[in-house]
Amino acid sequence: MSLTILGPERPDGVLPEVLRKHGVNGPVALISAGWRYDELRDEPLRAALPNEVRNLRLYDRFRLLERDAPELMTRYTAKQDALRRMKDRYHLRVQSAVQCASNLLREYGTAADPWFQQAARHLREIDDLFLTEARALHDGFDREVRPGEHPLVRREREAVRQELEGCDALLVAGGHVGVLRNRCTFFDVGPALTVRPLYAWSGGAMLMTERVLLYHDHTAYGPGTAEFLDHGFGLLRSTVLLPHARERLDLADRVNVAVLAHRLQPRVVVGLQNGAVYENGRYTGTAGAAFTLSQDGSVVDATGA
Repeated sequence: MSLTILGPERPDGVLPEVLRKHGVNGPVALISAGWRYDELRDEPLRAALPNEVRNLRLYDRFRLLERDAPELMTRYTAKQDALRRMKDRYHLRVQSAVQCASNLLREYGTAADPWFQQAARHLREIDDLFLTEARALHDGFDREVRPGEHPLVRREREAVRQELEGCDALLVAGGHVGVLRNRCTFFDVGPALTVRPLYAWSGGAMLMTERVLLYHDHTAYGPGTAEFLDHGFGLLRSTVLLPHARERLDLADRVNVAVLAHRLQPRVVVGLQNGAVYENGRYTGTAGAAFTLSQDGSVVDATGA
């Protein structure tokens, strides 16, 4: 498997340069379902690449199924509604647990404090419980409904496989990572991720990890609470990726950084900015474009530049 992770591709993308360096000259497939209604507005990418770009249109295919397979979509919507209710309970539980851990560290100033350590363990337990319950919900739906056996779903999945035939690489863009994940799993693109060189950025990069974390300290309603969205495809292991981390996290708050790093251990927490590249097991690219969040609250450049 060949996996290349990029930071956000805007304002100046490095994907064309990376593809040239890797000798990818033939057609490439694109998953841009995270752009939702703008899925097919891929002209800037096509203009930047000399390659033929085949958009797999996962968002559009799903909308066709909503129209043509209403009974299946009703059951899918019921599953997603159940997941949202589960996330409501998760949010209530994790919000207070994060506040508790933060207060302990601010008050006593040491991560070695056994009460803080217990609070961090409790956070990990809450995250694990949500992810376990979410997986059980997805597995139950697949087992009971068997969406892959529906003739229209089979048709669309086969069409995706045919589009991928002859492509030299697969590109996975960002956008709304929840929508991106849902469409990719619904159309069973997982097996295709390891067949040809894979390039993923922003939300697409997050999806390649084992667990997808949502985070934002600067929402319209004040600081948000980081929460897991769901499982990813697990191609990049022992890592949590945070695209746009400098814009979305208060990295100057060492307690904020330390609590997140302790909570997510033993995984490495990596912030990604425009210009970051991960390939062959190491981060390169623009200095400071990839950095790790440390348990002492510091932010450390990971590019080695």
